[in-house]
Amino acid sequence: MNILNQLETEPIPIDEEERRHTKRLLVGFLCAVLLTGALLGGYMALRKRHERQVAAAAEAEVKRKAPRVEVFVDDAMVNGNTTTLGGTVHNISNENLQNIAVELQLRRRVGAGVDTRIIVPETTDLAPDAKTRYSVQVATQDYISATFLRVVGGGDRAAVPFKARPGNAAPPMEPPASRTIVVDKTRPSRGDEFINTPNNPGRVP
Repeated sequence: MNILNQLETEPIPIDEEERRHTKRLLVGFLCAVLLTGALLGGYMALRKRHERQVAAAAEAEVKRKAPRVEVFVDDAMVNGNTTTLGGTVHNISNENLQNIAVELQLRRRVGAGVDTRIIVPETTDLAPDAKTRYSVQVATQDYISATFLRVVGGGDRAAVPFKARPGNAAPPMEPPASRTIVVDKTRPSRGDEFINTPNNPGRVP
């Protein structure tokens, strides 16, 4: 009771109350600024982290799809009843490639069917910048066209990214042998001549 009576008889000055109110406002404002800054800083940190992850994933994807081998596809060499298909595989990556093979797609002359051939090159393991040749012979009468399909490698024969370029061109075909035709220019006998020609007019009975 004495304290209440004292407060009633001695009220807090207005200036001091305003200072306390202002101080509370400043403390609240500073807390709000600090909280907002912490949230913004956390958001920026998460955003930069996400951007780095996206950039790393994109770089890894580009690297994964980048060609690792360069294939020079030669023109088909026809020799009688046999056609030779071949080319060169070049390792343009910085890694060792193992169990390399190439796949060709052959289209049949009859029935428009398609066959896939796996061709094992001369060397199946390629160091960086190494090259190897591949070739296969098929019957000319069986297939109408051949298309280079892909390169495979590894233990599971997975597809290896590649880029194809023209290889050796087929040699020009030899021109047909010339033939000399001798025409007999001897004048036919009288009985073999046609009648009513400008040089030999005759009368038709």
